[in-house]
Amino acid sequence: MSQRKKQIRQKFRDAVFHRDNFTCRTCGFFSAPESAENELDAHHITDRNEMPNGGYVAENGISLCAPCHEKAEAFHRGEPIPPGFTPADLYALIGSSEDEARAASERLGE
Repeated sequence: MSQRKKQIRQKFRDAVFHRDNFTCRTCGFFSAPESAENELDAHHITDRNEMPNGGYVAENGISLCAPCHEKAEAFHRGEPIPPGFTPADLYALIGSSEDEARAASERLGE
């Protein structure tokens, strides 16, 4: 992985974790800033392969603990989605939408 790609991914994670106050937005699990990298995931709500420039924007990310991340990934795997874990539900939790995320992601390429 290129150094630039690593920086983009780290900036994405940092922005999502800070916005969400190092807290899983679905269950409320809190992680301290120094342990968030190991205890939380910055989940891409819309798959990064479906977004311009990879969707590495806070408008497309949400902090999730491991069990909640597994539930959110059900959508990407084409499995039944647990209540509260559809992309629309996750966007609502962070005050964003797929359209907002797509627009922000398009600006990454500028």
